[in-house]
Amino acid sequence: MRSITAFVLLAALESCAERPTRSADVERSDGAVAWAPGAVAVDASVDVAVVAVVDAGEQLTPSLPIPARAHAPEAPRAGWCGETAIQEGLLHVGVWAPQRIINKAGKPTHPDLYAPDIPVALSELGVRFSVYSGGRGFEAFSRWVVAAVDQGDPVLAGVKILPTLHPEWGLDHFVLVVGHGTRGLLVNTTWGSRTWVGDTVTPGLSFKGAFYGLRLSGLALPANALPARLSLLDENDTTVKLRVTCAGVQKGTRYRVERRASRAEVKAAWAEEITAETETIAKELTVEAASTSRFQCIPAN
Repeated sequence: MRSITAFVLLAALESCAERPTRSADVERSDGAVAWAPGAVAVDASVDVAVVAVVDAGEQLTPSLPIPARAHAPEAPRAGWCGETAIQEGLLHVGVWAPQRIINKAGKPTHPDLYAPDIPVALSELGVRFSVYSGGRGFEAFSRWVVAAVDQGDPVLAGVKILPTLHPEWGLDHFVLVVGHGTRGLLVNTTWGSRTWVGDTVTPGLSFKGAFYGLRLSGLALPANALPARLSLLDENDTTVKLRVTCAGVQKGTRYRVERRASRAEVKAAWAEEITAETETIAKELTVEAASTSRFQCIPAN
């Protein structure tokens, strides 16, 4: 008899199955070229620097405070796993963007983003990223991912879903890696949960033969701007309530928290000045759920 977990996995499998990767060059955001060949509950309002993830027999494991999200209701039957993983990563670099806009940014010729479309979407959204260029296999891949996460950068990665329905595909699904530990890499599944994934051949998500990873390093910002982090406080069909946080400010200095609709927008659509009382400033506000909001903080000179 199959376990309940197996039934959940099979149901989730229907929600997002990635297509074959193409052996094409993927352009990095810095202009270089490289070849890109057990669930954990998450509090969506968490806004601390790291989250301590505890499993039975597992030591405290630092992870990035990025809430696990699910595919948008309007996602196609194939799912929007790439779009969801990007949306999660964008919150960490100071951007709220609906999955529909993320999908459009990738300029796909099909309903969902394929592997070559994801770098296109990230570049269009102004995200700096680098591409894993090592060989296939979990050992080298995980070292690269762990180094990224330890430096505060999430990694959008491709995984297989075992048993796979498409052995000829390079990957079946996209996830966002947010932590690591003795059980492997901790990922946001894009199904509204987190789970550990390793170099396994048992049923479930697997990094066996891993090769696809994009490290998200932040937005392309002006020299005097500080990056923002977004915490999702509330969400409905029309609005999203966010907490915008900027760290590394100087106590007693005034800063301007700015919001723009796109990276091409020169003048901020909204701004508010805040005097830093600690080394972090924060502002809560509500924005339109259907539109993109990009945040940064700059000294109010």
